[in-house]
Amino acid sequence: MPFQSPTFLFLFLPLALVGYHAAPARGRNLFLFAASVFFYAWGEKFNAVVLLSSLAVNYLFGLTAERRPRPTAILAVVANLGVLVWYKYAAFLAANASAVWVWAGGSPLVPPPDPDRPPHHLLAISFFTFQAMSYVLDVARGQVPAERSFLRFGLYVFLFPHLIAGPIVRYADLADQLRTRPVGVERFATGVRRLAIGLGKKLLLADLFAQTATDVFRTAPHDLSMAAAWLGVACFTLQIYFDFSGYSDMAIGLAKLFGFDFQENFRHPYTAASVTDFWRRWHISLSTWFRDYLYIPLGGSRGGALATYRNLLIVFVLCGLWHGANWTFLVWGLIHGGFLVVERVGFGAVLERLWPPLRHAYTLLAVMLGWVFFRAESMPQAVGILGAMLGLTSGTTIAADVWRATLWAALPVGVVACLPVLPQLLAWRDRMNAAWVEAVLAPAGTAAVGLLFFGAAVQAVAGTFSPFLYFRF
Repeated sequence: MPFQSPTFLFLFLPLALVGYHAAPARGRNLFLFAASVFFYAWGEKFNAVVLLSSLAVNYLFGLTAERRPRPTAILAVVANLGVLVWYKYAAFLAANASAVWVWAGGSPLVPPPDPDRPPHHLLAISFFTFQAMSYVLDVARGQVPAERSFLRFGLYVFLFPHLIAGPIVRYADLADQLRTRPVGVERFATGVRRLAIGLGKKLLLADLFAQTATDVFRTAPHDLSMAAAWLGVACFTLQIYFDFSGYSDMAIGLAKLFGFDFQENFRHPYTAASVTDFWRRWHISLSTWFRDYLYIPLGGSRGGALATYRNLLIVFVLCGLWHGANWTFLVWGLIHGGFLVVERVGFGAVLERLWPPLRHAYTLLAVMLGWVFFRAESMPQAVGILGAMLGLTSGTTIAADVWRATLWAALPVGVVACLPVLPQLLAWRDRMNAAWVEAVLAPAGTAAVGLLFFGAAVQAVAGTFSPFLYFRF
């Protein structure tokens, strides 16, 4: 039940809000947990049983981790990663093992993949696993007490705004809110605004950019001109930002409607002045998860320069594989890890002395290089797209062949929306502190949000939306 579907927007969400706020205070957690399980089971009935079983096991791990922290933490990591590997990477590992065996002279171990029947994945398994593991590890470290209430723990993990595609919420951030959380008019209104902004990002921008990006990546790389390749990668660069930050906005907004506050997951990442800075702004809940539960336990930057570079590469290779069972994701992780190492070696100091626009241009080029591998279906396709971007092809598919009339308006809007324009306007309003400013901006803002929601709702009802990209992960 995607957030942008009419079923969710005009049926599930209104019923969930009415039921939740009509329920007695003591029954609201139970209602919201049941609604969250229903939300997931809507299209994933068997998978819901698997996740509920995993939920019960991790609840027991949490209780045990207080008494026997180290063995329980090890067992919890092995069990959770085992489920993740089985449901997400088994087919990838089997196919690669079979390829190696054939190369060595043996017969195929598994049949070749059927393009008409892609391998089945357990929806939300990546986010579910990382969230459950972080809870058990925090209990084992003594950073949080074990949650005695299965209902509160279940709500923490299954809460539908973040269940499918994050952000990855830490138990410590929600522990108090799981017990009591007032929903005032101001918080509810903020939630509605954030939900509308997220819908607009997804349906009015991301899905529009997706059309051109898909056309380019569906074209054989040798048929692409240099301009067409760059246009396709630029559109995907905008698509993935508005798609995922739009989902995060919707998740944060939905959570506020039920009294929860989630941490921000994006801080204008395309304004970053280095790849290091980019990862302080992009998918913050994931990057901080890897920092706290992998990079620091590996030794972080405490073991000298070479150990630090090794740890960075390990983290980003695993970060790449977390996104999907494909060599392209591994290379994407290596690219980002490699840039971080280069900036640590000394290039970061060089960057700081450069003219700021050059720093931003370098960062965007590095990020777009990575997005080529992230979007490509295979390594040969990624290499071919890069070749087209470098002008190494003589393709006949030019930019005009994949250009849409709506891009004339969408591209400048998309570029401006990547910038911190709204925070700066709000800061200007606060500095002005004038009654006329508030009198003008408040109605204008309300009208803009209303129009945004209306436009997005029209797209949703028309059925012209595509799934969120991070549903794959």
